[in-house]
Amino acid sequence: MNNPSPDVSLIIINYNGLRHLKDCFNSIKKTSYPFENIDTIMVDNASTDGSIEYVKESYPWVRVLALDKNYGFAKANNIGAENAKGEYIVFLNNDTVVDSNWLAPLVDVMKGNKDVGIAGSKILLYDNQEKINSAGARITFMGGGYDIGFLDNDSGKYNVPGYRASICAAAMIVRKNEFLQSGGFDEDYFMYFEDVDLCWRYWLYGKRIEYIPASIVCHKFGGTSGKERHAPLRVFYGTRNSLFNIVKNYEPRNIFLALMAALSFHGLKTLCFLAMLEFSSVFSMIRAYRSFVIKLPIILKRRSIIQKRRKVKDEYLFENSIISPVSADIKEFRRLFKAK
Repeated sequence: MNNPSPDVSLIIINYNGLRHLKDCFNSIKKTSYPFENIDTIMVDNASTDGSIEYVKESYPWVRVLALDKNYGFAKANNIGAENAKGEYIVFLNNDTVVDSNWLAPLVDVMKGNKDVGIAGSKILLYDNQEKINSAGARITFMGGGYDIGFLDNDSGKYNVPGYRASICAAAMIVRKNEFLQSGGFDEDYFMYFEDVDLCWRYWLYGKRIEYIPASIVCHKFGGTSGKERHAPLRVFYGTRNSLFNIVKNYEPRNIFLALMAALSFHGLKTLCFLAMLEFSSVFSMIRAYRSFVIKLPIILKRRSIIQKRRKVKDEYLFENSIISPVSADIKEFRRLFKAK
């Protein structure tokens, strides 16, 4: 007999996010899902702002895993997953506030559809909850990703569930056993596009990714990492990790095509940064390619593992718009350099 309310572990990564934790944990406490079936874990990346002490004192029901340094988003989530007690795991950002009925729809779709490997919430902007932060995400031809509906009004078209190429890791559910078997988030990503990589691999392994608008989460967009789309850290990790995605996940012919397109695209971005006198971002682009080359042997080993498990060809992903055309990258490029 199926358990109507299986155990779920919520994994929240924190790094000096004390200012967000009260809103986040208070909203979790109000969740309508049976609270005794929720295992809440905060993985702390060596915060120095009193986060650990605050949570232990104010929210004793939260398990705190205190790490010795900042391991980044990807590895910290993997550590949380290894320590999770639930059949299902939800990765939840520390700068989110959840609706009271957010969790059950995510669990229900996973219980009822074994072919669904990952599902995600409709994410609204915390500061303007009539606006979309993410209604799922696209995977671009050049290995990146961007949120569907970003800054659009929360209209009826975003209330329709369905498959998505990717799901934002700010509010994402997986089965614990499948996540661990997949290798989890790639820890060399540190942060950015690790969710794109995970979802891409799930598609290759024959799983489906679902968007569940009945599950609503509000996100203080940029609350943890900053709002600037071309901040140096975003530029570095976004550029490098998109190259990782290309090499790991494409079939050989498409690796070449995507890398050639990426070289041209990144060159154009660099020229734009120069024109805007954003020299720190130019340096980040250079650092990204240097890091990519240094880590390439490790990435190629991971590619070998992924391709041996592959069940789905690139052709299927293109035909079903799992991988978006180059026009999607151009759209993201225009948004990136939109006047402030």
